[in-house]
Amino acid sequence: MIDDCKIEIQPKKSLADQPLTTLKISNLPPHSEFTIRAKTQDEAEVIWISWGVFKSDESGLIDVSKQIPLSGTFAVSDPSAILWSMHPNGEMTDPVPRFEKRTVAPLSITISIEKEKEILAQTTVERIFNPATTGIVRESVDREGMIGTLFYPENKGPHPVVICLSGSGGGYDETRASLLAAHGYAAFALAYFGVGSLPDELSEIPVEFFERAVSWLKEHELVDSNKIAVYGYSKGGELALLLGSLYPQIRAVAAFSGSSFVWQGLKFGRPCSSWTQHEKELPYLPMKVPFYTILKLMFGKKVAFRESYERGMQVLGKSDAATIRVEQINGPIFLVAGTDDQVWPATDFADMITERLNLSEYRYSYKYFKEEGAGHLVGLPYFPSAEVYKNLIFASGNNQLSSISMIKAWNEMIKFLDSSLK
Repeated sequence: MIDDCKIEIQPKKSLADQPLTTLKISNLPPHSEFTIRAKTQDEAEVIWISWGVFKSDESGLIDVSKQIPLSGTFAVSDPSAILWSMHPNGEMTDPVPRFEKRTVAPLSITISIEKEKEILAQTTVERIFNPATTGIVRESVDREGMIGTLFYPENKGPHPVVICLSGSGGGYDETRASLLAAHGYAAFALAYFGVGSLPDELSEIPVEFFERAVSWLKEHELVDSNKIAVYGYSKGGELALLLGSLYPQIRAVAAFSGSSFVWQGLKFGRPCSSWTQHEKELPYLPMKVPFYTILKLMFGKKVAFRESYERGMQVLGKSDAATIRVEQINGPIFLVAGTDDQVWPATDFADMITERLNLSEYRYSYKYFKEEGAGHLVGLPYFPSAEVYKNLIFASGNNQLSSISMIKAWNEMIKFLDSSLK
């Protein structure tokens, strides 16, 4: 029995987009193997676990910032790895699903040190999204077809505003907006379908919802409506780039795993555009779904739609009108894409965007993070990156690489927004 081993972890309480800087276990028998385990539960009540087997040094110390585990859910020397390497129940055989976290409730994680399944010591860390001590205000919005949540610092305004757009899952995600507010922004998590009185499906969505949001933001005394950025991921990334090309009041655009084209809407039946303007469909590219992919869907199997979008691009010569005019965006652009994205060819899209910007001699700056081997980058920093979501395949391989890429991309986006809007 080891009674006096000690877990040192810093910080014990921190914003969810900040790293763990220290994880040490001391007062252990030297040159012995122990397991460090982290455990938490997401908002779908799924238990998530990460673990690593370490060998104590001659002084009886394990320092996760300097040691790579002998085995486990991660293979780097990084205290934060116990956060982003979690798997449901710690099982590593199945693809990693999405960690369900949409609200700003704090997330408590138990950290333990174990020997032969006996817990020797344990502690908890708390990851927070909406820190009351920093004076972040949460304001729910549901008016005139506009649904979402606005977060902002309660003083020293007006603040630049970032409109946050979710992907094809619909609704709105408060977590990212609350974290951006903690960095000094007014951040508006804004829905465009899939909740309340909004359309049920991502099909023929009127872009005018954005105009209503801007009109409302102009009335807010702590929001600087002259400094608007739009941030979106996946279909929200497509939408962010599209809105930026249509509305000059948008002064910066950030798109994670977005698209260079308008695509058909995501519903069964007659193909139509994802978006409309002035009650008219915007030109779009059709998905060309292979028959074997349709069969997989019919039998409830997981599918990758990347090929369907690649086949859809073969009609480009006839449908250039579906290309998003990114050169018309009135400010800097930030792009993130992974080469292993199995939802759609996000790096091909981003390559086309940068080529178009170069050919047009774009007058603003742009940054493009092309992450080799990363998948569909739509997660939260310091959370496990999903390899699958429901029946949709996000990536074919390296979850660790995707998780690390997401952390880097998020941090770089904060720098991008600071330089563009502050």
